[in-house]
Amino acid sequence: MDGITAAGQLTAPHHSHADGAVRFEIASAQHDATLRRLLRENPMPGRISLSLEREPSYFAAAGIEGPEHQTIVALEGERVICAGSISARQRFINGAPMRVGYLGGLRMDASRRGRAAIIRRGYDFFRHLHEQGGPPLYLTSIVADNLPARRLLERGLKGMPTYRFLGEFVTLIIRRRHRGETDKSTGLAHRRLRENGLRLRSGSDARTAEIVELLQRDHQQYQFAPIWSADELQPQNFRVVYSPDGTPTACAAIWDQRAIKQTVVRGYAQHLRWARPLINLGAAVLRRPGLPRIGQSISHAFVSHLAASPLEPQLAEWLILLLHGPASARHIDYLTLGFDARDPRLAHLRKVFRPREYASRLYAVHWDDGAELAHSLDGRLLAPEVALL
Repeated sequence: MDGITAAGQLTAPHHSHADGAVRFEIASAQHDATLRRLLRENPMPGRISLSLEREPSYFAAAGIEGPEHQTIVALEGERVICAGSISARQRFINGAPMRVGYLGGLRMDASRRGRAAIIRRGYDFFRHLHEQGGPPLYLTSIVADNLPARRLLERGLKGMPTYRFLGEFVTLIIRRRHRGETDKSTGLAHRRLRENGLRLRSGSDARTAEIVELLQRDHQQYQFAPIWSADELQPQNFRVVYSPDGTPTACAAIWDQRAIKQTVVRGYAQHLRWARPLINLGAAVLRRPGLPRIGQSISHAFVSHLAASPLEPQLAEWLILLLHGPASARHIDYLTLGFDARDPRLAHLRKVFRPREYASRLYAVHWDDGAELAHSLDGRLLAPEVALL
Protein backbone atom coordinates (compact mmCIF):
# COMPACT_ATOMS: atom_id res chain seq x y z
CA MET A 1 0.00 0.00 0.00
CA ASP A 2 1.05 3.58 -0.48
CA GLY A 3 3.13 4.73 2.46
CA ILE A 4 3.59 1.30 3.98
CA THR A 5 7.04 0.03 4.82
CA ALA A 6 8.50 -2.37 2.28
CA ALA A 7 7.68 -6.06 2.66
CA GLY A 8 9.64 -7.80 5.36
CA GLN A 9 10.79 -4.62 7.10
CA LEU A 10 7.78 -3.99 9.31
CA THR A 11 7.17 -6.28 12.28
CA ALA A 12 4.76 -6.15 15.16
CA PRO A 13 6.09 -6.27 18.71
CA HIS A 14 6.76 -9.83 19.84
CA HIS A 15 4.47 -11.22 22.54
CA SER A 16 4.79 -14.48 24.45
CA HIS A 17 1.99 -16.90 25.20
CA ALA A 18 2.03 -19.79 27.61
CA ASP A 19 1.67 -22.12 24.64
CA GLY A 20 4.58 -20.63 22.71
CA ALA A 21 5.80 -17.31 21.33
CA VAL A 22 4.05 -16.01 18.22
CA ARG A 23 5.41 -13.16 16.15
CA PHE A 24 3.89 -11.29 13.21
CA GLU A 25 5.65 -10.14 10.05
CA ILE A 26 5.01 -9.08 6.49
CA ALA A 27 5.63 -12.16 4.38
CA SER A 28 8.63 -12.20 2.07
CA ALA A 29 10.16 -14.73 -0.32
CA GLN A 30 11.64 -16.66 2.60
CA HIS A 31 8.11 -17.58 3.71
CA ASP A 32 7.01 -18.88 0.30
CA ALA A 33 7.36 -22.62 0.98
CA THR A 34 5.73 -22.55 4.41
CA LEU A 35 2.84 -20.38 3.12
CA ARG A 36 2.18 -22.90 0.36
CA ARG A 37 2.28 -25.69 2.97
CA LEU A 38 -0.30 -23.83 5.06
CA LEU A 39 -2.69 -23.68 2.08
CA ARG A 40 -2.05 -27.28 1.07
CA GLU A 41 -2.49 -28.83 4.51
CA ASN A 42 -5.53 -26.86 5.66
CA PRO A 43 -8.37 -27.52 3.21
CA MET A 44 -11.92 -26.26 3.55
CA PRO A 45 -14.16 -29.00 5.00
CA GLY A 46 -17.29 -30.26 3.28
CA ARG A 47 -18.62 -33.22 1.33
CA ILE A 48 -15.67 -32.52 -0.95
CA SER A 49 -12.72 -31.14 1.01
CA LEU A 50 -10.88 -28.55 -1.08
CA SER A 51 -7.60 -26.70 -0.65
CA LEU A 52 -7.03 -23.38 -2.43
CA GLU A 53 -3.38 -23.59 -3.39
CA ARG A 54 -0.80 -21.33 -5.02
CA GLU A 55 1.79 -23.43 -6.79
CA PRO A 56 4.58 -23.09 -7.69
CA SER A 57 4.84 -19.62 -6.08
CA TYR A 58 2.61 -18.08 -3.42
CA PHE A 59 3.60 -14.57 -4.46
CA ALA A 60 3.02 -15.04 -8.19
CA ALA A 61 -0.62 -15.83 -7.41
CA ALA A 62 -0.89 -13.04 -4.83
CA GLY A 63 -0.07 -10.50 -7.52
CA ILE A 64 -3.46 -11.13 -9.15
CA GLU A 65 -5.19 -9.41 -6.23
CA GLY A 66 -3.76 -6.03 -7.12
CA PRO A 67 -0.58 -4.00 -7.42
CA GLU A 68 -0.62 -3.22 -3.69
CA HIS A 69 -0.45 -6.57 -1.97
CA GLN A 70 0.94 -7.75 1.37
CA THR A 71 0.47 -10.91 3.40
CA ILE A 72 0.61 -10.87 7.19
CA VAL A 73 2.00 -14.07 8.70
CA ALA A 74 1.94 -15.36 12.27
CA LEU A 75 4.97 -17.51 13.01
CA GLU A 76 5.99 -19.97 15.66
CA GLY A 77 9.69 -20.41 15.05
CA GLU A 78 9.90 -20.49 11.26
CA ARG A 79 6.51 -22.14 10.77
CA VAL A 80 3.62 -20.05 9.44
CA ILE A 81 0.60 -20.91 11.58
CA CYS A 82 -1.75 -18.22 10.27
CA ALA A 83 -1.81 -15.87 7.29
CA GLY A 84 -4.04 -13.26 5.74
CA SER A 85 -3.56 -10.93 2.80
CA ILE A 86 -4.25 -7.23 2.30
CA SER A 87 -4.35 -5.63 -1.13
CA ALA A 88 -5.65 -2.43 -2.69
CA ARG A 89 -6.70 -1.37 -6.14
CA GLN A 90 -8.97 1.15 -7.85
CA ARG A 91 -12.68 0.27 -7.68
CA PHE A 92 -15.95 2.12 -8.24
CA ILE A 93 -17.69 3.34 -5.08
CA ASN A 94 -20.99 5.17 -5.55
CA GLY A 95 -20.06 5.64 -9.19
CA ALA A 96 -16.64 7.23 -8.56
CA PRO A 97 -13.14 5.70 -8.79
CA MET A 98 -11.58 5.11 -5.40
CA ARG A 99 -8.67 3.20 -3.88
CA VAL A 100 -10.27 0.29 -2.02
CA GLY A 101 -8.68 -2.50 -0.02
CA TYR A 102 -9.40 -6.21 -0.05
CA LEU A 103 -8.91 -8.67 2.81
CA GLY A 104 -8.57 -12.29 1.78
CA GLY A 105 -6.79 -15.59 2.11
CA LEU A 106 -7.21 -15.94 5.87
CA ARG A 107 -5.89 -19.38 6.85
CA MET A 108 -5.21 -20.84 10.27
CA ASP A 109 -3.22 -24.05 10.80
CA ALA A 110 -5.65 -26.75 11.97
CA SER A 111 -3.43 -27.51 14.96
CA ARG A 112 -3.82 -23.90 16.18
CA ARG A 113 -7.57 -23.43 15.69
CA GLY A 114 -9.40 -22.17 18.71
CA ARG A 115 -6.64 -19.71 19.55
CA ALA A 116 -8.66 -16.59 18.71
CA ALA A 117 -5.96 -14.45 20.32
CA ILE A 118 -3.79 -15.08 17.25
CA ILE A 119 -6.49 -13.67 14.97
CA ARG A 120 -7.00 -10.64 17.19
CA ARG A 121 -3.28 -9.91 17.34
CA GLY A 122 -3.18 -10.23 13.57
CA TYR A 123 -5.81 -7.50 13.38
CA ASP A 124 -3.66 -5.33 15.68
CA PHE A 125 -0.92 -5.71 13.09
CA PHE A 126 -3.38 -4.90 10.29
CA ARG A 127 -4.46 -1.72 12.08
CA HIS A 128 -0.82 -0.67 12.41
CA LEU A 129 -0.40 -1.09 8.63
CA HIS A 130 -3.66 0.73 7.91
CA GLU A 131 -2.54 3.76 9.93
CA GLN A 132 0.50 4.08 7.65
CA GLY A 133 -1.59 4.78 4.55
CA GLY A 134 -4.32 2.23 4.09
CA PRO A 135 -7.52 3.04 2.14
CA PRO A 136 -10.60 4.06 4.15
CA LEU A 137 -12.60 1.03 3.06
CA TYR A 138 -11.86 -2.67 2.54
CA LEU A 139 -13.94 -5.41 0.94
CA THR A 140 -14.01 -9.00 2.13
CA SER A 141 -15.96 -12.16 1.41
CA ILE A 142 -16.91 -14.93 3.86
CA VAL A 143 -18.53 -18.22 2.81
CA ALA A 144 -22.10 -18.03 4.09
CA ASP A 145 -22.00 -21.31 6.03
CA ASN A 146 -18.70 -20.51 7.76
CA LEU A 147 -20.50 -19.75 11.02
CA PRO A 148 -17.42 -19.66 13.30
CA ALA A 149 -15.79 -16.95 11.15
CA ARG A 150 -19.01 -14.99 10.94
CA ARG A 151 -19.55 -15.10 14.69
CA LEU A 152 -16.01 -13.88 15.34
CA LEU A 153 -15.94 -11.10 12.78
CA GLU A 154 -19.50 -9.81 13.15
CA ARG A 155 -19.39 -9.42 16.94
CA GLY A 156 -17.64 -6.05 16.93
CA LEU A 157 -15.01 -7.08 19.46
CA LYS A 158 -12.76 -4.43 20.92
CA GLY A 159 -9.67 -3.91 18.78
CA MET A 160 -11.30 -5.35 15.65
CA PRO A 161 -12.43 -3.35 12.61
CA THR A 162 -16.13 -3.03 11.84
CA TYR A 163 -17.56 -5.62 9.43
CA ARG A 164 -20.56 -4.00 7.75
CA PHE A 165 -22.69 -6.58 5.90
CA LEU A 166 -23.38 -5.53 2.30
CA GLY A 167 -25.23 -8.45 0.75
CA GLU A 168 -25.17 -12.02 -0.48
CA PHE A 169 -22.94 -12.95 -3.40
CA VAL A 170 -23.61 -16.10 -5.43
CA THR A 171 -20.86 -17.95 -7.27
CA LEU A 172 -21.98 -20.12 -10.18
CA ILE A 173 -20.00 -23.13 -11.36
CA ILE A 174 -21.08 -24.01 -14.88
CA ARG A 175 -20.15 -27.35 -16.40
CA ARG A 176 -18.49 -26.95 -19.76
CA ARG A 177 -20.47 -28.76 -22.42
CA HIS A 178 -18.86 -31.55 -24.44
CA ARG A 179 -17.65 -30.97 -27.98
CA GLY A 180 -20.93 -31.65 -29.78
CA GLU A 181 -22.93 -29.56 -27.32
CA THR A 182 -20.34 -26.78 -27.48
CA ASP A 183 -20.55 -26.53 -31.27
CA LYS A 184 -24.35 -26.40 -31.10
CA SER A 185 -24.34 -23.81 -28.30
CA THR A 186 -21.81 -21.61 -30.08
CA GLY A 187 -23.91 -21.69 -33.23
CA LEU A 188 -26.99 -20.77 -31.22
CA ALA A 189 -25.24 -17.78 -29.62
CA HIS A 190 -24.00 -16.51 -33.00
CA ARG A 191 -27.52 -16.84 -34.44
CA ARG A 192 -29.16 -14.98 -31.54
CA LEU A 193 -26.67 -12.13 -31.84
CA ARG A 194 -27.33 -11.78 -35.58
CA GLU A 195 -31.09 -11.86 -35.03
CA ASN A 196 -30.71 -8.92 -32.65
CA GLY A 197 -28.57 -6.92 -35.06
CA LEU A 198 -25.39 -7.49 -33.01
CA ARG A 199 -21.90 -8.43 -34.21
CA LEU A 200 -19.31 -10.53 -32.41
CA ARG A 201 -15.57 -10.00 -32.55
CA SER A 202 -12.66 -11.68 -30.79
CA GLY A 203 -10.50 -9.43 -28.70
CA SER A 204 -7.16 -8.19 -30.00
CA ASP A 205 -4.46 -5.68 -29.12
CA ALA A 206 -6.12 -3.20 -31.46
CA ARG A 207 -9.36 -3.44 -29.47
CA THR A 208 -7.80 -3.04 -26.00
CA ALA A 209 -8.66 0.65 -25.61
CA GLU A 210 -12.33 0.15 -26.46
CA ILE A 211 -12.54 -2.87 -24.13
CA VAL A 212 -11.15 -0.74 -21.28
CA GLU A 213 -13.67 2.02 -22.07
CA LEU A 214 -16.55 -0.49 -22.21
CA LEU A 215 -15.57 -2.04 -18.87
CA GLN A 216 -15.37 1.34 -17.17
CA ARG A 217 -18.70 2.48 -18.60
CA ASP A 218 -20.37 -0.74 -17.47
CA HIS A 219 -18.68 -1.15 -14.08
CA GLN A 220 -19.46 2.40 -12.95
CA GLN A 221 -23.05 1.36 -12.26
CA TYR A 222 -21.98 -1.16 -9.59
CA GLN A 223 -20.37 -1.11 -6.14
CA PHE A 224 -16.82 -2.47 -5.72
CA ALA A 225 -16.39 -3.27 -9.42
CA PRO A 226 -12.69 -3.08 -10.34
CA ILE A 227 -11.26 -0.44 -12.65
CA TRP A 228 -9.08 -2.16 -15.22
CA SER A 229 -6.06 -0.70 -16.98
CA ALA A 230 -4.94 -1.73 -20.45
CA ASP A 231 -1.79 -3.48 -19.18
CA GLU A 232 -3.90 -5.76 -16.94
CA LEU A 233 -5.91 -7.18 -19.82
CA GLN A 234 -5.20 -10.08 -22.14
CA PRO A 235 -7.43 -8.97 -25.04
CA GLN A 236 -7.05 -12.23 -26.98
CA ASN A 237 -9.13 -13.94 -24.27
CA PHE A 238 -12.12 -11.62 -24.84
CA ARG A 239 -15.29 -11.89 -26.87
CA VAL A 240 -16.78 -8.46 -27.66
CA VAL A 241 -20.33 -7.70 -28.85
CA TYR A 242 -20.98 -4.61 -31.01
CA SER A 243 -24.21 -2.75 -31.72
CA PRO A 244 -25.26 -2.06 -35.34
CA ASP A 245 -23.53 1.34 -35.25
CA GLY A 246 -20.23 -0.27 -34.21
CA THR A 247 -20.35 0.62 -30.50
CA PRO A 248 -19.04 -2.10 -28.16
CA THR A 249 -21.95 -3.04 -25.86
CA ALA A 250 -20.93 -6.22 -24.06
CA CYS A 251 -17.88 -8.38 -23.44
CA ALA A 252 -16.48 -11.22 -21.37
CA ALA A 253 -13.18 -13.06 -21.10
CA ILE A 254 -11.97 -16.46 -20.00
CA TRP A 255 -9.33 -16.18 -17.28
CA ASP A 256 -7.38 -19.38 -16.71
CA GLN A 257 -5.35 -19.09 -13.48
CA ARG A 258 -4.42 -22.77 -13.14
CA ALA A 259 -0.72 -22.14 -13.73
CA ILE A 260 -0.49 -20.21 -10.45
CA LYS A 261 -3.71 -20.95 -8.46
CA GLN A 262 -5.34 -24.35 -8.00
CA THR A 263 -8.41 -25.80 -6.30
CA VAL A 264 -7.32 -29.27 -5.18
CA VAL A 265 -9.48 -32.15 -3.91
CA ARG A 266 -8.16 -33.27 -0.51
CA GLY A 267 -10.92 -35.62 0.58
CA TYR A 268 -14.44 -36.94 0.07
CA ALA A 269 -17.24 -37.71 2.48
CA GLN A 270 -17.54 -41.47 2.94
CA HIS A 271 -20.58 -41.90 0.70
CA LEU A 272 -18.92 -39.97 -2.13
CA ARG A 273 -15.67 -41.86 -1.71
CA TRP A 274 -17.46 -45.19 -2.17
CA ALA A 275 -19.69 -43.92 -4.99
CA ARG A 276 -16.96 -42.11 -6.93
CA PRO A 277 -16.09 -45.00 -9.34
CA LEU A 278 -19.77 -45.39 -10.31
CA ILE A 279 -20.26 -41.61 -10.60
CA ASN A 280 -17.23 -41.36 -12.86
CA LEU A 281 -18.41 -44.25 -15.02
CA GLY A 282 -21.71 -42.47 -15.60
CA ALA A 283 -19.89 -39.20 -16.28
CA ALA A 284 -17.74 -40.90 -18.92
CA VAL A 285 -20.80 -42.31 -20.68
CA LEU A 286 -22.43 -38.86 -20.68
CA ARG A 287 -19.11 -37.20 -21.67
CA ARG A 288 -19.13 -35.04 -18.55
CA PRO A 289 -16.39 -34.26 -16.01
CA GLY A 290 -16.02 -36.82 -13.23
CA LEU A 291 -14.91 -36.46 -9.63
CA PRO A 292 -11.13 -35.93 -9.51
CA ARG A 293 -8.92 -38.23 -7.48
CA ILE A 294 -7.64 -37.00 -4.14
CA GLY A 295 -4.68 -34.69 -4.73
CA GLN A 296 -5.89 -33.69 -8.21
CA SER A 297 -6.91 -30.13 -9.02
CA ILE A 298 -10.29 -29.21 -10.45
CA SER A 299 -10.01 -28.00 -14.03
CA HIS A 300 -11.79 -24.66 -13.92
CA ALA A 301 -11.38 -21.09 -15.15
CA PHE A 302 -13.23 -17.84 -14.61
CA VAL A 303 -15.66 -15.97 -16.81
CA SER A 304 -14.22 -12.57 -16.01
CA HIS A 305 -14.44 -8.92 -17.09
CA LEU A 306 -18.13 -9.36 -17.78
CA ALA A 307 -19.90 -6.28 -19.14
CA ALA A 308 -23.50 -7.08 -20.02
CA SER A 309 -26.58 -5.19 -18.93
CA PRO A 310 -28.58 -6.76 -16.07
CA LEU A 311 -31.68 -5.72 -18.04
CA GLU A 312 -30.62 -7.98 -20.92
CA PRO A 313 -29.54 -11.21 -19.18
CA GLN A 314 -29.48 -13.11 -22.45
CA LEU A 315 -26.31 -11.17 -23.38
CA ALA A 316 -24.48 -12.78 -20.46
CA GLU A 317 -25.86 -16.16 -21.52
CA TRP A 318 -24.60 -15.80 -25.09
CA LEU A 319 -21.16 -14.64 -23.99
CA ILE A 320 -20.81 -17.63 -21.65
CA LEU A 321 -21.86 -19.98 -24.45
CA LEU A 322 -19.23 -18.42 -26.71
CA LEU A 323 -16.53 -19.09 -24.10
CA HIS A 324 -17.29 -22.82 -24.03
CA GLY A 325 -15.22 -23.26 -27.19
CA PRO A 326 -12.01 -21.77 -25.73
CA ALA A 327 -12.67 -23.71 -22.52
CA SER A 328 -12.92 -26.96 -24.46
CA ALA A 329 -9.70 -26.21 -26.34
CA ARG A 330 -7.90 -25.73 -23.00
CA HIS A 331 -9.46 -28.84 -21.40
CA ILE A 332 -11.29 -26.71 -18.83
CA ASP A 333 -14.22 -28.57 -17.28
CA TYR A 334 -15.93 -25.75 -15.36
CA LEU A 335 -16.49 -22.02 -15.77
CA THR A 336 -16.92 -19.89 -12.64
CA LEU A 337 -18.52 -16.45 -12.26
CA GLY A 338 -20.40 -14.57 -9.56
CA PHE A 339 -23.29 -12.15 -9.06
CA ASP A 340 -25.02 -10.13 -6.37
CA ALA A 341 -27.97 -12.25 -5.16
CA ARG A 342 -30.27 -9.42 -6.34
CA ASP A 343 -28.89 -9.38 -9.89
CA PRO A 344 -31.56 -10.13 -12.55
CA ARG A 345 -28.99 -12.08 -14.57
CA LEU A 346 -28.71 -14.68 -11.83
CA ALA A 347 -32.20 -16.20 -12.22
CA HIS A 348 -31.80 -16.34 -16.02
CA LEU A 349 -28.41 -18.10 -15.88
CA ARG A 350 -29.64 -20.55 -13.24
CA LYS A 351 -32.48 -21.55 -15.55
CA VAL A 352 -30.28 -21.87 -18.64
CA PHE A 353 -27.19 -23.59 -17.21
CA ARG A 354 -28.44 -25.29 -14.02
CA PRO A 355 -25.09 -24.62 -12.35
CA ARG A 356 -23.71 -25.66 -9.03
CA GLU A 357 -23.46 -22.67 -6.74
CA TYR A 358 -22.38 -21.47 -3.35
CA ALA A 359 -23.20 -18.35 -1.39
CA SER A 360 -20.86 -15.85 0.26
CA ARG A 361 -21.45 -12.74 2.32
CA LEU A 362 -19.75 -9.50 1.30
CA TYR A 363 -18.67 -6.97 3.90
CA ALA A 364 -17.29 -3.46 3.91
CA VAL A 365 -14.55 -3.50 6.54
CA HIS A 366 -13.33 -0.28 8.09
CA TRP A 367 -11.64 1.33 11.04
CA ASP A 368 -12.98 4.56 12.54
CA ASP A 369 -11.71 6.68 9.65
CA GLY A 370 -13.85 4.74 7.13
CA ALA A 371 -17.16 4.75 9.03
CA GLU A 372 -18.66 7.73 7.19
CA LEU A 373 -17.82 6.31 3.76
CA ALA A 374 -19.19 2.87 4.69
CA HIS A 375 -22.49 4.41 5.79
CA SER A 376 -22.71 6.42 2.54
CA LEU A 377 -22.76 3.37 0.24
CA ASP A 378 -25.85 3.43 -1.93
CA GLY A 379 -27.92 0.45 -3.03
CA ARG A 380 -26.20 -0.37 -6.33
CA LEU A 381 -25.66 -4.02 -7.19
CA LEU A 382 -22.41 -5.44 -5.83
CA ALA A 383 -20.01 -6.53 -8.56
CA PRO A 384 -16.56 -7.47 -7.31
CA GLU A 385 -14.63 -9.57 -9.81
CA VAL A 386 -14.97 -13.17 -8.60
CA ALA A 387 -11.59 -14.04 -10.15
CA LEU A 388 -9.98 -11.64 -7.64
CA LEU A 389 -11.76 -12.93 -4.53
